[in-house]
Amino acid sequence: MKKVKFNMSMRHASLYMGVFFLLCLNISFNKGFQTHPQEQNVTAFTIPAQAIQHIALGYNHFTATWLWFKSIAYYGSHTDAPNYNYLAHELHTIIQLNPKFEPVYYMAASVFPWGTNNTRLSRPFVMQAMIEFPKDWRWAYYRGFNTYWFDHNSELAAHYFEISGMKPHAPPLVTSLALRMHSHAGNIQTGLNFLKDLLQKKNDPKLQAQLLKQYQQLQTEQQLRAIETRLTQLPQRHQDRSDLAQLRQLGYKLPNMLADGGKIQVLKDGSLLSSQEKKRFKLFIPKRRQGVQPDATH
Repeated sequence: MKKVKFNMSMRHASLYMGVFFLLCLNISFNKGFQTHPQEQNVTAFTIPAQAIQHIALGYNHFTATWLWFKSIAYYGSHTDAPNYNYLAHELHTIIQLNPKFEPVYYMAASVFPWGTNNTRLSRPFVMQAMIEFPKDWRWAYYRGFNTYWFDHNSELAAHYFEISGMKPHAPPLVTSLALRMHSHAGNIQTGLNFLKDLLQKKNDPKLQAQLLKQYQQLQTEQQLRAIETRLTQLPQRHQDRSDLAQLRQLGYKLPNMLADGGKIQVLKDGSLLSSQEKKRFKLFIPKRRQGVQPDATH
């Protein structure tokens, strides 16, 4: 009995020592921030993750929570010009202590790319979240969106949207984004193959109906692109339906009805459209990002 009490008292003593040390560090850090409000080199106040693990004395989750509040306090007081490298170090330390600490991954997936306009700092966190929460569709979705929006890489984004779309409870929007990324990158057949696979695996009738509609839309886009490619080979274009008549005269068989149930329409600029959807299956790209070269970083 005495031995048990001794062990418990030693454990409490260790906890109090650890908390006391962390509080001392916190006072020191806060003093440094207050004394030098314009100081950007806050990395002088960081502690290696391995050292924190030793200081925690086994109370990793408690220490991770403390560091989380400390990180939030820092970011809240430095929103105008935060040191993102320092913040990434702190968040990395937290998931070293507790890999299942979800708020860290959410913060990294949103704050870092929007603050730095790239995915360099957020990428390791999101990839780690995909490992820690393998059945959650959101992490692959974040990875795909950030890859598209900040790295301008629609092909790689489509890959992650596909992964997200295969997860349980993934909304149809994710599948649609994957298909539009493939369409933008010119990989329409890859998108169709992805949809075929989903149609075989998804048993929900409503979801299957949505997937089938998307399949028909993407197949229609494939048909229209093939016809447009043929049109560029004509010796002379009139930018109207007479161009289609020329193709028929040359022996090219045009479909009487497109995959989505519509007929081929020719617009004033010579581009093609389906009378059913009345819009092309394409990816929206803001004007300021049009023409931006993709980042090949994986």
